Amino acid sequence: MTNFFRIMTLAFITTMLLGSCKKRASPEEVALAFMHAIQDSNYDQAREYATKESQQVIQIYAIFDGRRSGAEREKIKNAKIEVVNIEENGDKAAVTILNSSAHQKEVLQMVKENGQWKISLTFDSIIPNYTPQSGSAATDTTLLDQEADSTVTNGANVPVN
Repeated sequence: MTNFFRIMTLAFITTMLLGSCKKRASPEEVALAFMHAIQDSNYDQAREYATKESQQVIQIYAIFDGRRSGAEREKIKNAKIEVVNIEENGDKAAVTILNSSAHQKEVLQMVKENGQWKISLTFDSIIPNYTPQSGSAATDTTLLDQEADSTVTNGANVPVN
């Protein structure tokens, strides 16, 4: 009977030690996984690597991506993604990615959320020169609502008034 308890105690301790040693993904690993999910147009997976505040930005990017031609999507899917620099400072990091399809470097801002590295996106990270409307009741969802409400009829964009 005592051998049984010893074996169970040893098994319990071993399980606890191995479970607590679970490796957390580095900023580089998260950035690459996120970029590969974007390349594959797998936005559900991309959201797993992003902060809660970044969810709308990914949704808007998905809408824009849906409007790309097949050739553009293929170019993005086949692009080589390479991490060229990582700057980590406490709970923040910046990962510089070289994207062969865009022939330019992109900096992904990251923060720790619940102990895990997450991509932190803003609207201006996907929409150049984006400035939120001030002095009105507009919110960050205004652009999302307008984009989602517009429809395509017979190949022509029909704007929402």
